[in-house]
Amino acid sequence: YKDKVIQQHNKKHPKFSVPSIKSVKGMEHPPHFNIHHYAGVVGYNVEDWLTKNADPLNDNCLDLFRKSAMPYMAELFADCVPAGPKERKKTFQTMAMVHRKSLNELMGMLNTTYPHFIRCLVPNETKTPGKVQAELILHQLRCNGVLEGIRIVRAGFPNRIAYADFKQRYQILAASAIPAGFIEAKEASQIIIKHLALTDDEAKFGNTKVFFRAGILGRLEDLRDEKITEILTAFQALARGWIARKIYKKLMEQRVGVVVLQRNIRQHFILRNWPWWKLFTKVKPLLSIARQEEEIRAKEEEMKKAMEEAAATAAAKKELEEKYAKLENERMAIQAELERERQAAIDAEDLVFKLEGKQKELEEENNELIDRIEEEEENNFIVAENKRAVEAELAGVQQELAALGEKLKTAGGDIQGKEEEIKEKINELTRKDEEIKKLDLKLKDTSNRLSETESQLQMAQEKGQRLDKDKKKVESELSETRQDLEKEKRAKADLDKNLRKKDAELKDTQGQLDDMTRQKNEAEDTIRRKESEISNLQSAVESEQNNVTKCQRQIKDLQQKNKDTEDELDNERNQKQRLEKLRNELEAQIAAYEDQIEEAGGANSAATELCRRREEEIAKLRKEKEAAELEAQEASDAAKRKFNDVQNQLEDAEDMLRKYKAKAKKEKSTDCDSALIPLL
Repeated sequence: YKDKVIQQHNKKHPKFSVPSIKSVKGMEHPPHFNIHHYAGVVGYNVEDWLTKNADPLNDNCLDLFRKSAMPYMAELFADCVPAGPKERKKTFQTMAMVHRKSLNELMGMLNTTYPHFIRCLVPNETKTPGKVQAELILHQLRCNGVLEGIRIVRAGFPNRIAYADFKQRYQILAASAIPAGFIEAKEASQIIIKHLALTDDEAKFGNTKVFFRAGILGRLEDLRDEKITEILTAFQALARGWIARKIYKKLMEQRVGVVVLQRNIRQHFILRNWPWWKLFTKVKPLLSIARQEEEIRAKEEEMKKAMEEAAATAAAKKELEEKYAKLENERMAIQAELERERQAAIDAEDLVFKLEGKQKELEEENNELIDRIEEEEENNFIVAENKRAVEAELAGVQQELAALGEKLKTAGGDIQGKEEEIKEKINELTRKDEEIKKLDLKLKDTSNRLSETESQLQMAQEKGQRLDKDKKKVESELSETRQDLEKEKRAKADLDKNLRKKDAELKDTQGQLDDMTRQKNEAEDTIRRKESEISNLQSAVESEQNNVTKCQRQIKDLQQKNKDTEDELDNERNQKQRLEKLRNELEAQIAAYEDQIEEAGGANSAATELCRRREEEIAKLRKEKEAAELEAQEASDAAKRKFNDVQNQLEDAEDMLRKYKAKAKKEKSTDCDSALIPLL
């Protein structure tokens, strides 16, 4: 084995070399060849390689070790579960087979998953925080295989992503290149990669995924972020521009409104004291009463038109309901057909899964047969080596026996010792013959087992051929099933497309039907509202007429009260003039009496008494004068207040009359406008 390995790989493979005699001198087990790994050079000694781990595993021993009272021993053999009786008959397990089986399971798990590793590195040998030894860390990374793993990953296509996910995430980078409508994810991914100018060395297309070199996916993410930033910036600019234009438009409208308000206010201040404008405001409400009959007739005509439109809307609604029922039936039929197609696709997928499971079982059985054949060949090779060694030893004994016979013939003496020696040799030869017979039996047994193994191998090969035929047949059926599945998927996509189209048409028809129904309801509501408004207008006109008559009566009453108040005020003024005249006369008498008193000088008591009585009369007259003045002032104030109250009531009545008339006119014009807007 060593010679074959050295002859096949020495100086032919860069990772293989033979150590020199000087380098292995003094070693207990010198290496026969070296393998150059990524972490360094490793030497291998091939002594007993072919017989190592070829010992069979006894199930009883495994069970005994697994049930050991020592926790460490039980933990070591916890996974070694003894095989069942069927498995014992089926296979002959050895340590190498167990190792090969566990290695195959590990590789199968690695091939079906995405492994992740956590590497713990020692930054320095002194356990000092913040200290980093670059050479030590680099050596750990090299020996752990991290650098080699990175090199292997960068040499291939480490990044992979499904076509549907790639299309959904990166179609924004080539939005203009992808055609409108439905398109396969793989075709869309090829268009995107071609648009991004990626070479064949940077991206590869698989059956279900697209593969990228290291760093390409990060570059695509940067391009995607830049594109999204550009789109969001443009969207924000549009939104800000729209908001600014809306604010500017509002400000301009406010500016125009302010100018209009200022102009109207100036005109109001100019016209409010103009007599003709007052006359116009008083006469205009009276002119609108004559036009009410014409407005009522116009409202009746509008109501007739609205009724006709409602009838037309009802007919259109009925037609749309029939169309909606027809489209609903078509949609249900398409949905039922789509459900049947979906069920057929599910059945096809189940069949594919069953066929794949069967294929996997056949492959496992074939691998087990191949492992058994390899072990039988190894055992046969060991038995043949033992047989050749025994035969060589037997030939040597026979040669020694022949030499002893010749010596016996030539030598005349010491016959007895020689006979004993010959007997011993004969006994030893007999033992050797027995061993040869045992080896022959063992060889025959091995030959029989080999022939059985060869027959089993032939049967396995025939079975493998049948399995290959079945596999090819299954693969052809699988390809046909996949083609049928693709057809079903395309048909499903077409049906989905038609269904979406029908749904859109149905929604449009439903929207039109809803619009017609809403218009009909609005027309009916408008008719009812107009009828109620007409009746309200009629009652409002009657009430306004009654209010006008009542206000006119109130005006006449107030004018009469005003006239009476003015008469009373004139009487009060005349009385006040008389009291003023009386006061002047009394003041003149008092002045005359005072002059007489001064002339008399108070000579006698009669004059004094007369003077006292005169003073009392004067005081009394002064009191009467003050009382009369107060009474006249109060009467004058009461008359003024009464006059002001009457005048205020008259103004309030005129204002109320104007408000009633303006309100009636405004309501009538507003109702007419609101009635015309829906009809238009």
